[in-house]
Amino acid sequence: MKPVNLLVLAQGFLSAPQDLLGAFEAQLSEREEPLGVVKPHEADSVARLVRALWDSGVRRASCFEGFVFSFRIPQISSEFDLLKIADGYVINIELKSQDVGIRRIREQLTRNRYYLSPLERVVYTFTFVSSTGRLYELSEGGEAREVGIDCLVNVLQNVGDAYEGQVEDLFRVRNYLVSPLNDSQKFLDGHYFLTNHQSQIKASFLRACAERERWTSEKRCAPEKRRAPAGGDDTPLYIVYGDAGTGKSLLLYDLARSWRGTGQVCVVHCGVLCDGHKVLNEGQERFRIVSAKGLERVDLEGFEALFVDEAQRMWPSQLKYVVDMAATNHMPLYLSLDRRQVLSRREETFDVEKAVHDAHQSASIWELSHRIRTNRELADFIRALFGLRGAERFVRTSHVKAASATDVRMARELIEAFRAEGYQFISLGMQDVAEADALADKLSIPESPDPYAVIGQEFDRVVMAMGPRFSLSAQHCRQLLYQGLTRARSEVALVVYGNEPLLRKLLGKL
Repeated sequence: MKPVNLLVLAQGFLSAPQDLLGAFEAQLSEREEPLGVVKPHEADSVARLVRALWDSGVRRASCFEGFVFSFRIPQISSEFDLLKIADGYVINIELKSQDVGIRRIREQLTRNRYYLSPLERVVYTFTFVSSTGRLYELSEGGEAREVGIDCLVNVLQNVGDAYEGQVEDLFRVRNYLVSPLNDSQKFLDGHYFLTNHQSQIKASFLRACAERERWTSEKRCAPEKRRAPAGGDDTPLYIVYGDAGTGKSLLLYDLARSWRGTGQVCVVHCGVLCDGHKVLNEGQERFRIVSAKGLERVDLEGFEALFVDEAQRMWPSQLKYVVDMAATNHMPLYLSLDRRQVLSRREETFDVEKAVHDAHQSASIWELSHRIRTNRELADFIRALFGLRGAERFVRTSHVKAASATDVRMARELIEAFRAEGYQFISLGMQDVAEADALADKLSIPESPDPYAVIGQEFDRVVMAMGPRFSLSAQHCRQLLYQGLTRARSEVALVVYGNEPLLRKLLGKL
């Protein structure tokens, strides 16, 4: 997608038929997927902004050059109405047909400044209200204030040449994704935002918890006059599904961090606790993270709510303990799980949702379907490799590297080379002795984690290795490889040694 001349865009919006506005903009910007509809108020706001600039004496052509209309960062829900990227500067102008209030203006501009900060340019953010002609700017201190149109005119006249390349090339999704376990301090400092869908689930859960707490409090004061909340007398129970990379863990930890009660909440991690868990436990007092292993020995009665991450990996006894404790103590319970992320036959056969419904009939079910962590090409390759529904036959991508080695020794050398380039090696380690024959090819590197150790974590680059006995037709092999590959944000490398059929299949998908 390329920048356009704002004057040309505005004139087109004024003169072209309504049903052709999207097509008109697309031929200017060369965007891959034309906008389905350009709403009348959007077109009118662009035209009124240009008129306001023109009436203020702006005639220099460079002031109107280099604007991007309705740009969305790939995989991120945040959208910009107008962007102008120049040498050392970026200008964002949000368009409103009506005044929405200073608080909403400040929140949107603050979010936009965050998403624009990785461009490493001076960021100017404005909101133009077309019905009133008023202009608002976000100050360096983070306050929204009304300014004259001359403020925007001055900025436009003093920035350098506009960027003329593909806008998408400037925005890397990994700059905006915060992992609570791998970017723990950024998470604790609140340097992240949720997608619209994540925010919707969050608002629903916190609202249900608040309604329950209000009903409980009022019932103590006048038990004969109070009715139960809409869901009955049940404590809120949420089950949130999502594939790898859809933001389940970030949402869960954000909910724990945002808890509005007076006490502490408990986060149960169904995997090996890592350094990130330690940082989170020591960096705040609102929630405490415990491992599902040995959970029955943890006294859960003192917590106000329970959050379980990767709940599909719980043993039936662990899940029963959590559900019973939540019901007995009237604690909200939040379960986050991924149907595909199972690492053993026991996990595969145990149906968490059914077990929860058997004990608690009024669970609220949500599903995060939009993948935000893994870039699109990498996600498409993983789907193609595993033959998932809707996958393409093969994928052209620069985000996957395939390497071939003759034996284990050469494979180790290749892995070390990838590690030197910043790849995280994840070994196909074994924890289930009964399945050892399926993964008899031993390739381990000291201090390198296996798929069990990286549950809930993510890395920019991941490298994995597969030997003579690895087969994608073996379910346990598939699960371990899938778990490792879906830890990657941006790139993966696959080292194949002594396994020609697998190498042919891999190259066929590329």
